[in-house]
Amino acid sequence: MIFKVLVLSLVFLFKDTNSENLINTNKLLKYNLVEGDINKFFKSLKKVCEKKLLQNLQKHPSYPSLGTANQWKLVCNNMKTKALNKSFLLQNFRFKELSDKVGILTGYYEPEIMVSFKKTKKFNIPLLKYNKDYEMLERKKIESNFRMEDVLIWTNDKIDLFFLQIQGSGIGTLENKKQVKINYGGNNKKKYSSIGKFLKKKKLIKGEINLFSIKKFLRQNPDITDQILNQNERYIFFDINKKNTKKSSVGSIGLNLSPYTSVAIDKKYYPLGMPLVLHKVSEKKLLPVISMDTGGAIIGKNRADLFTGRGVAAEKIAGELKKKLLIYVLVPKDYND
Repeated sequence: MIFKVLVLSLVFLFKDTNSENLINTNKLLKYNLVEGDINKFFKSLKKVCEKKLLQNLQKHPSYPSLGTANQWKLVCNNMKTKALNKSFLLQNFRFKELSDKVGILTGYYEPEIMVSFKKTKKFNIPLLKYNKDYEMLERKKIESNFRMEDVLIWTNDKIDLFFLQIQGSGIGTLENKKQVKINYGGNNKKKYSSIGKFLKKKKLIKGEINLFSIKKFLRQNPDITDQILNQNERYIFFDINKKNTKKSSVGSIGLNLSPYTSVAIDKKYYPLGMPLVLHKVSEKKLLPVISMDTGGAIIGKNRADLFTGRGVAAEKIAGELKKKLLIYVLVPKDYND
C-alpha cells in the first residue's frame, strides 16, 4: 500500500499541468537517473527514421496523437546534422504517457540450443517451419502430428526448445560447432499461457518463479514435463538462416535488435519504431529505448520486454528481470495534445 501511494505521488509530481498526458521532463530528470548507451539509442533511432518509423506511425490507429508525419520528418532530419546527446532529447522531445497504471518490465534474450540437420537417436525433437494447416491446433497436437517436410532442423532438448519458442528466436549450434540463425517464422494463432503462473497456481514451485526455477523444476520432474509445457497451447514456428549468425535476431519491425536499446511492446498502443523511455519506478531510473518487437505475453500500455542480447550473461539478466514500469513516448517538441 505504501509503495502504491509513493508511485501515485511520483506520477502526480511529474505531470505537466499544461497537458493531461505530457510529463514534466525537468522534474522527471531531477528525480531519476538516465541509464543505458545514448549512442546506441540514437543509432537505432536513426535507422528506424530511415526505414520504418513514418510508415508505421501513419498506419497506426493512434495517428496522429503521437506526432504528425511532418513533425517526425523534422526531428529525423535534425538528427542528421545535430549532435546527438541528452541535450538533443530535451530540445526535440517531450515525454507522453498513455497510462499512469504501473506495469511490468521483463527481459528476453537469444537462446543457444544444440541442433542437427539429421534426425538421430539424440536429436529427435523437430523445429518446424510455418504451415497454415497447423493454425489453431494446440501444441500437443502439432508435436504429435507434424509433417516431416515441415522439419527445418532437429534438437536434443525439449525444454530448451520450449524456451527458444518463448524468446522467439535464437542460435542453433551444430555438433561441429558451426552455427545457424533460428528466426521467428509465425505461430499457430493460439493464445499464450504462462507456465510460470500455472506452476504458481498449483504451488509446484516454492519461492521465486523465474526462468531458472522453472527450468530446474522441469528437469527434476521429467514425468510431468509434457503436461506442464502443454499448458501453453501457443506454438512457434521458425526460419533457418546459415548466414549472418553474428548479427542479433530480427525483431517484428524487420530490423536487427540491439541489446538494452530494443524492446518488445504491445503494438496495439505503440507503433513499431517509436522511441520510448522506460521508467523503472522503484529504482528511479530512466532508459531510452526503441519499440522494435512484439510478444504474445506483452500486453498493456505499461508492459515491455527488454532485449538483453545473446549468451549466458544475457540469459541470466533476462531471466531475473522484473521491474515496476511506466512507459513514456518521446513525441516531437512542438506536439500539441
